[in-house]
Amino acid sequence: MSTNSTLDYASQLRVKVLALIFLGISAALIGCVIAFLDELAWALLYCSFVFALIIFANYRNGIWLLTLLLPFASTQLVPRELFGVIGLNPFNILFVLTLLSLFAASAFRREDIRFVSLPTTFWVYVAVMGVGAYVGAGSVEGARVLPHSEPLTKTTYLLDAFFKPLMILAVAWLAAVLSRNGNGRSVIWALTAAYVAFFLVIAGYLVINGTSLQGLAAGDREFLDWTGLHANDVGELANIGLAILLFTALATSAPWSRAMLLACAGAAATMAALTFSRAAFVGIGIILGYFVWKQRSMGRFLLVLSAIATVALLLPDAFFERASTGLATGDEQAITAGRLDEIWRPLIGTFWEAPIIGHGLYSTLWATPNLRGAMLPVGQAHSAYLDVALDLGILGIVVVAAFFWSVWAMFRDLSKQHIDPQWRGVFEGCIVCLLFLAVQGFTNDRFTPTAPQTALWLCYGLALGQAQSTRSITRPQP
Repeated sequence: MSTNSTLDYASQLRVKVLALIFLGISAALIGCVIAFLDELAWALLYCSFVFALIIFANYRNGIWLLTLLLPFASTQLVPRELFGVIGLNPFNILFVLTLLSLFAASAFRREDIRFVSLPTTFWVYVAVMGVGAYVGAGSVEGARVLPHSEPLTKTTYLLDAFFKPLMILAVAWLAAVLSRNGNGRSVIWALTAAYVAFFLVIAGYLVINGTSLQGLAAGDREFLDWTGLHANDVGELANIGLAILLFTALATSAPWSRAMLLACAGAAATMAALTFSRAAFVGIGIILGYFVWKQRSMGRFLLVLSAIATVALLLPDAFFERASTGLATGDEQAITAGRLDEIWRPLIGTFWEAPIIGHGLYSTLWATPNLRGAMLPVGQAHSAYLDVALDLGILGIVVVAAFFWSVWAMFRDLSKQHIDPQWRGVFEGCIVCLLFLAVQGFTNDRFTPTAPQTALWLCYGLALGQAQSTRSITRPQP
């Protein structure tokens, strides 16, 4: 491609971005006026109409907006319903509009769109999730009602346990289509904007409320519940963004783009640290440890190690107090936050009640010790490994392990063989995400798609698109 054509493309892209920003700001301002005069739902409906015009002009705009909104979709920052209709919310509206725009562009041949085929391991993985949801739906009525929660119904159960994870995978497929058709980088920048926005929301909240670091370190773990996510979940979400943005930045040659990505990675790292989640601290250590280990020269190794050590020494004592909780006394209960005796040990024995296909997704809610009050009243086992064993049984363990092995193999191949260094950096960051997820899985989260994992699943979609692109992989010379 010539220099002139490159400049023309950059100019066109700049105009499109400015137009999108202008329309978005206009929609937001008019929506705020409507919200002030009447109900918020009408304002959101109006904004949806405006964005519908933007999306139907180009389906890529819809995928960009979905990527930007996806990390917030499971929080209280985005309305869950409009006009009292379950499922009618801004995210779902954007998703439907984007699908319609994509299929319309393909059907009317406005452009040659190459769709992405999904691997067999993916379909088997989703099928096992479906079996788990089907099994679990039969036990919902006997589930324990958690404090400050409404009784679980089959509808809410299926929405939370199956359809929300399926929606994450559906958006990842849209990212795959965008990636295969040559526009995957916009997803990375949308994720970058989402992480900066999330960081500003959390930092602003802490500043406005005058919350001290010492208070966060000594306080309970629910201080971020106003977002709709637990502090551990926010820490995981931030660390996945840190890994992807950091390694993408290091592989980016353009100075300004690299500086922006590094700054955004720093925002993600700060957000992870502010959660005061020990799992988040471990995640930061894994990511930075991998980065140090990957340095090829002793000089760079010592320089990076010195920089990390300097930052660590400058951190307030509150971070070290939180990170070392229970270590000085060897208190297992303090180290595991009560998980060992009050969650894991009571639950382990229930595996043999349904060892082949498990008890169904989210089965901790109706586990025998939970119903009898013999453990903490929780909705998950606080261990992804224990969750997959209890929820999906031996069948699920085998399928989930095979699926994640295939995901890791794809990331590994692309991180080594992609012709574009920046894409190699993206997928190397994804490898670190999988390593972090494997470690965090001992004490938190699940191995089915969850809100904190959204960036990783979007990158899985990007990887599928790049793997099926004929011009992305270096071929060995004959």
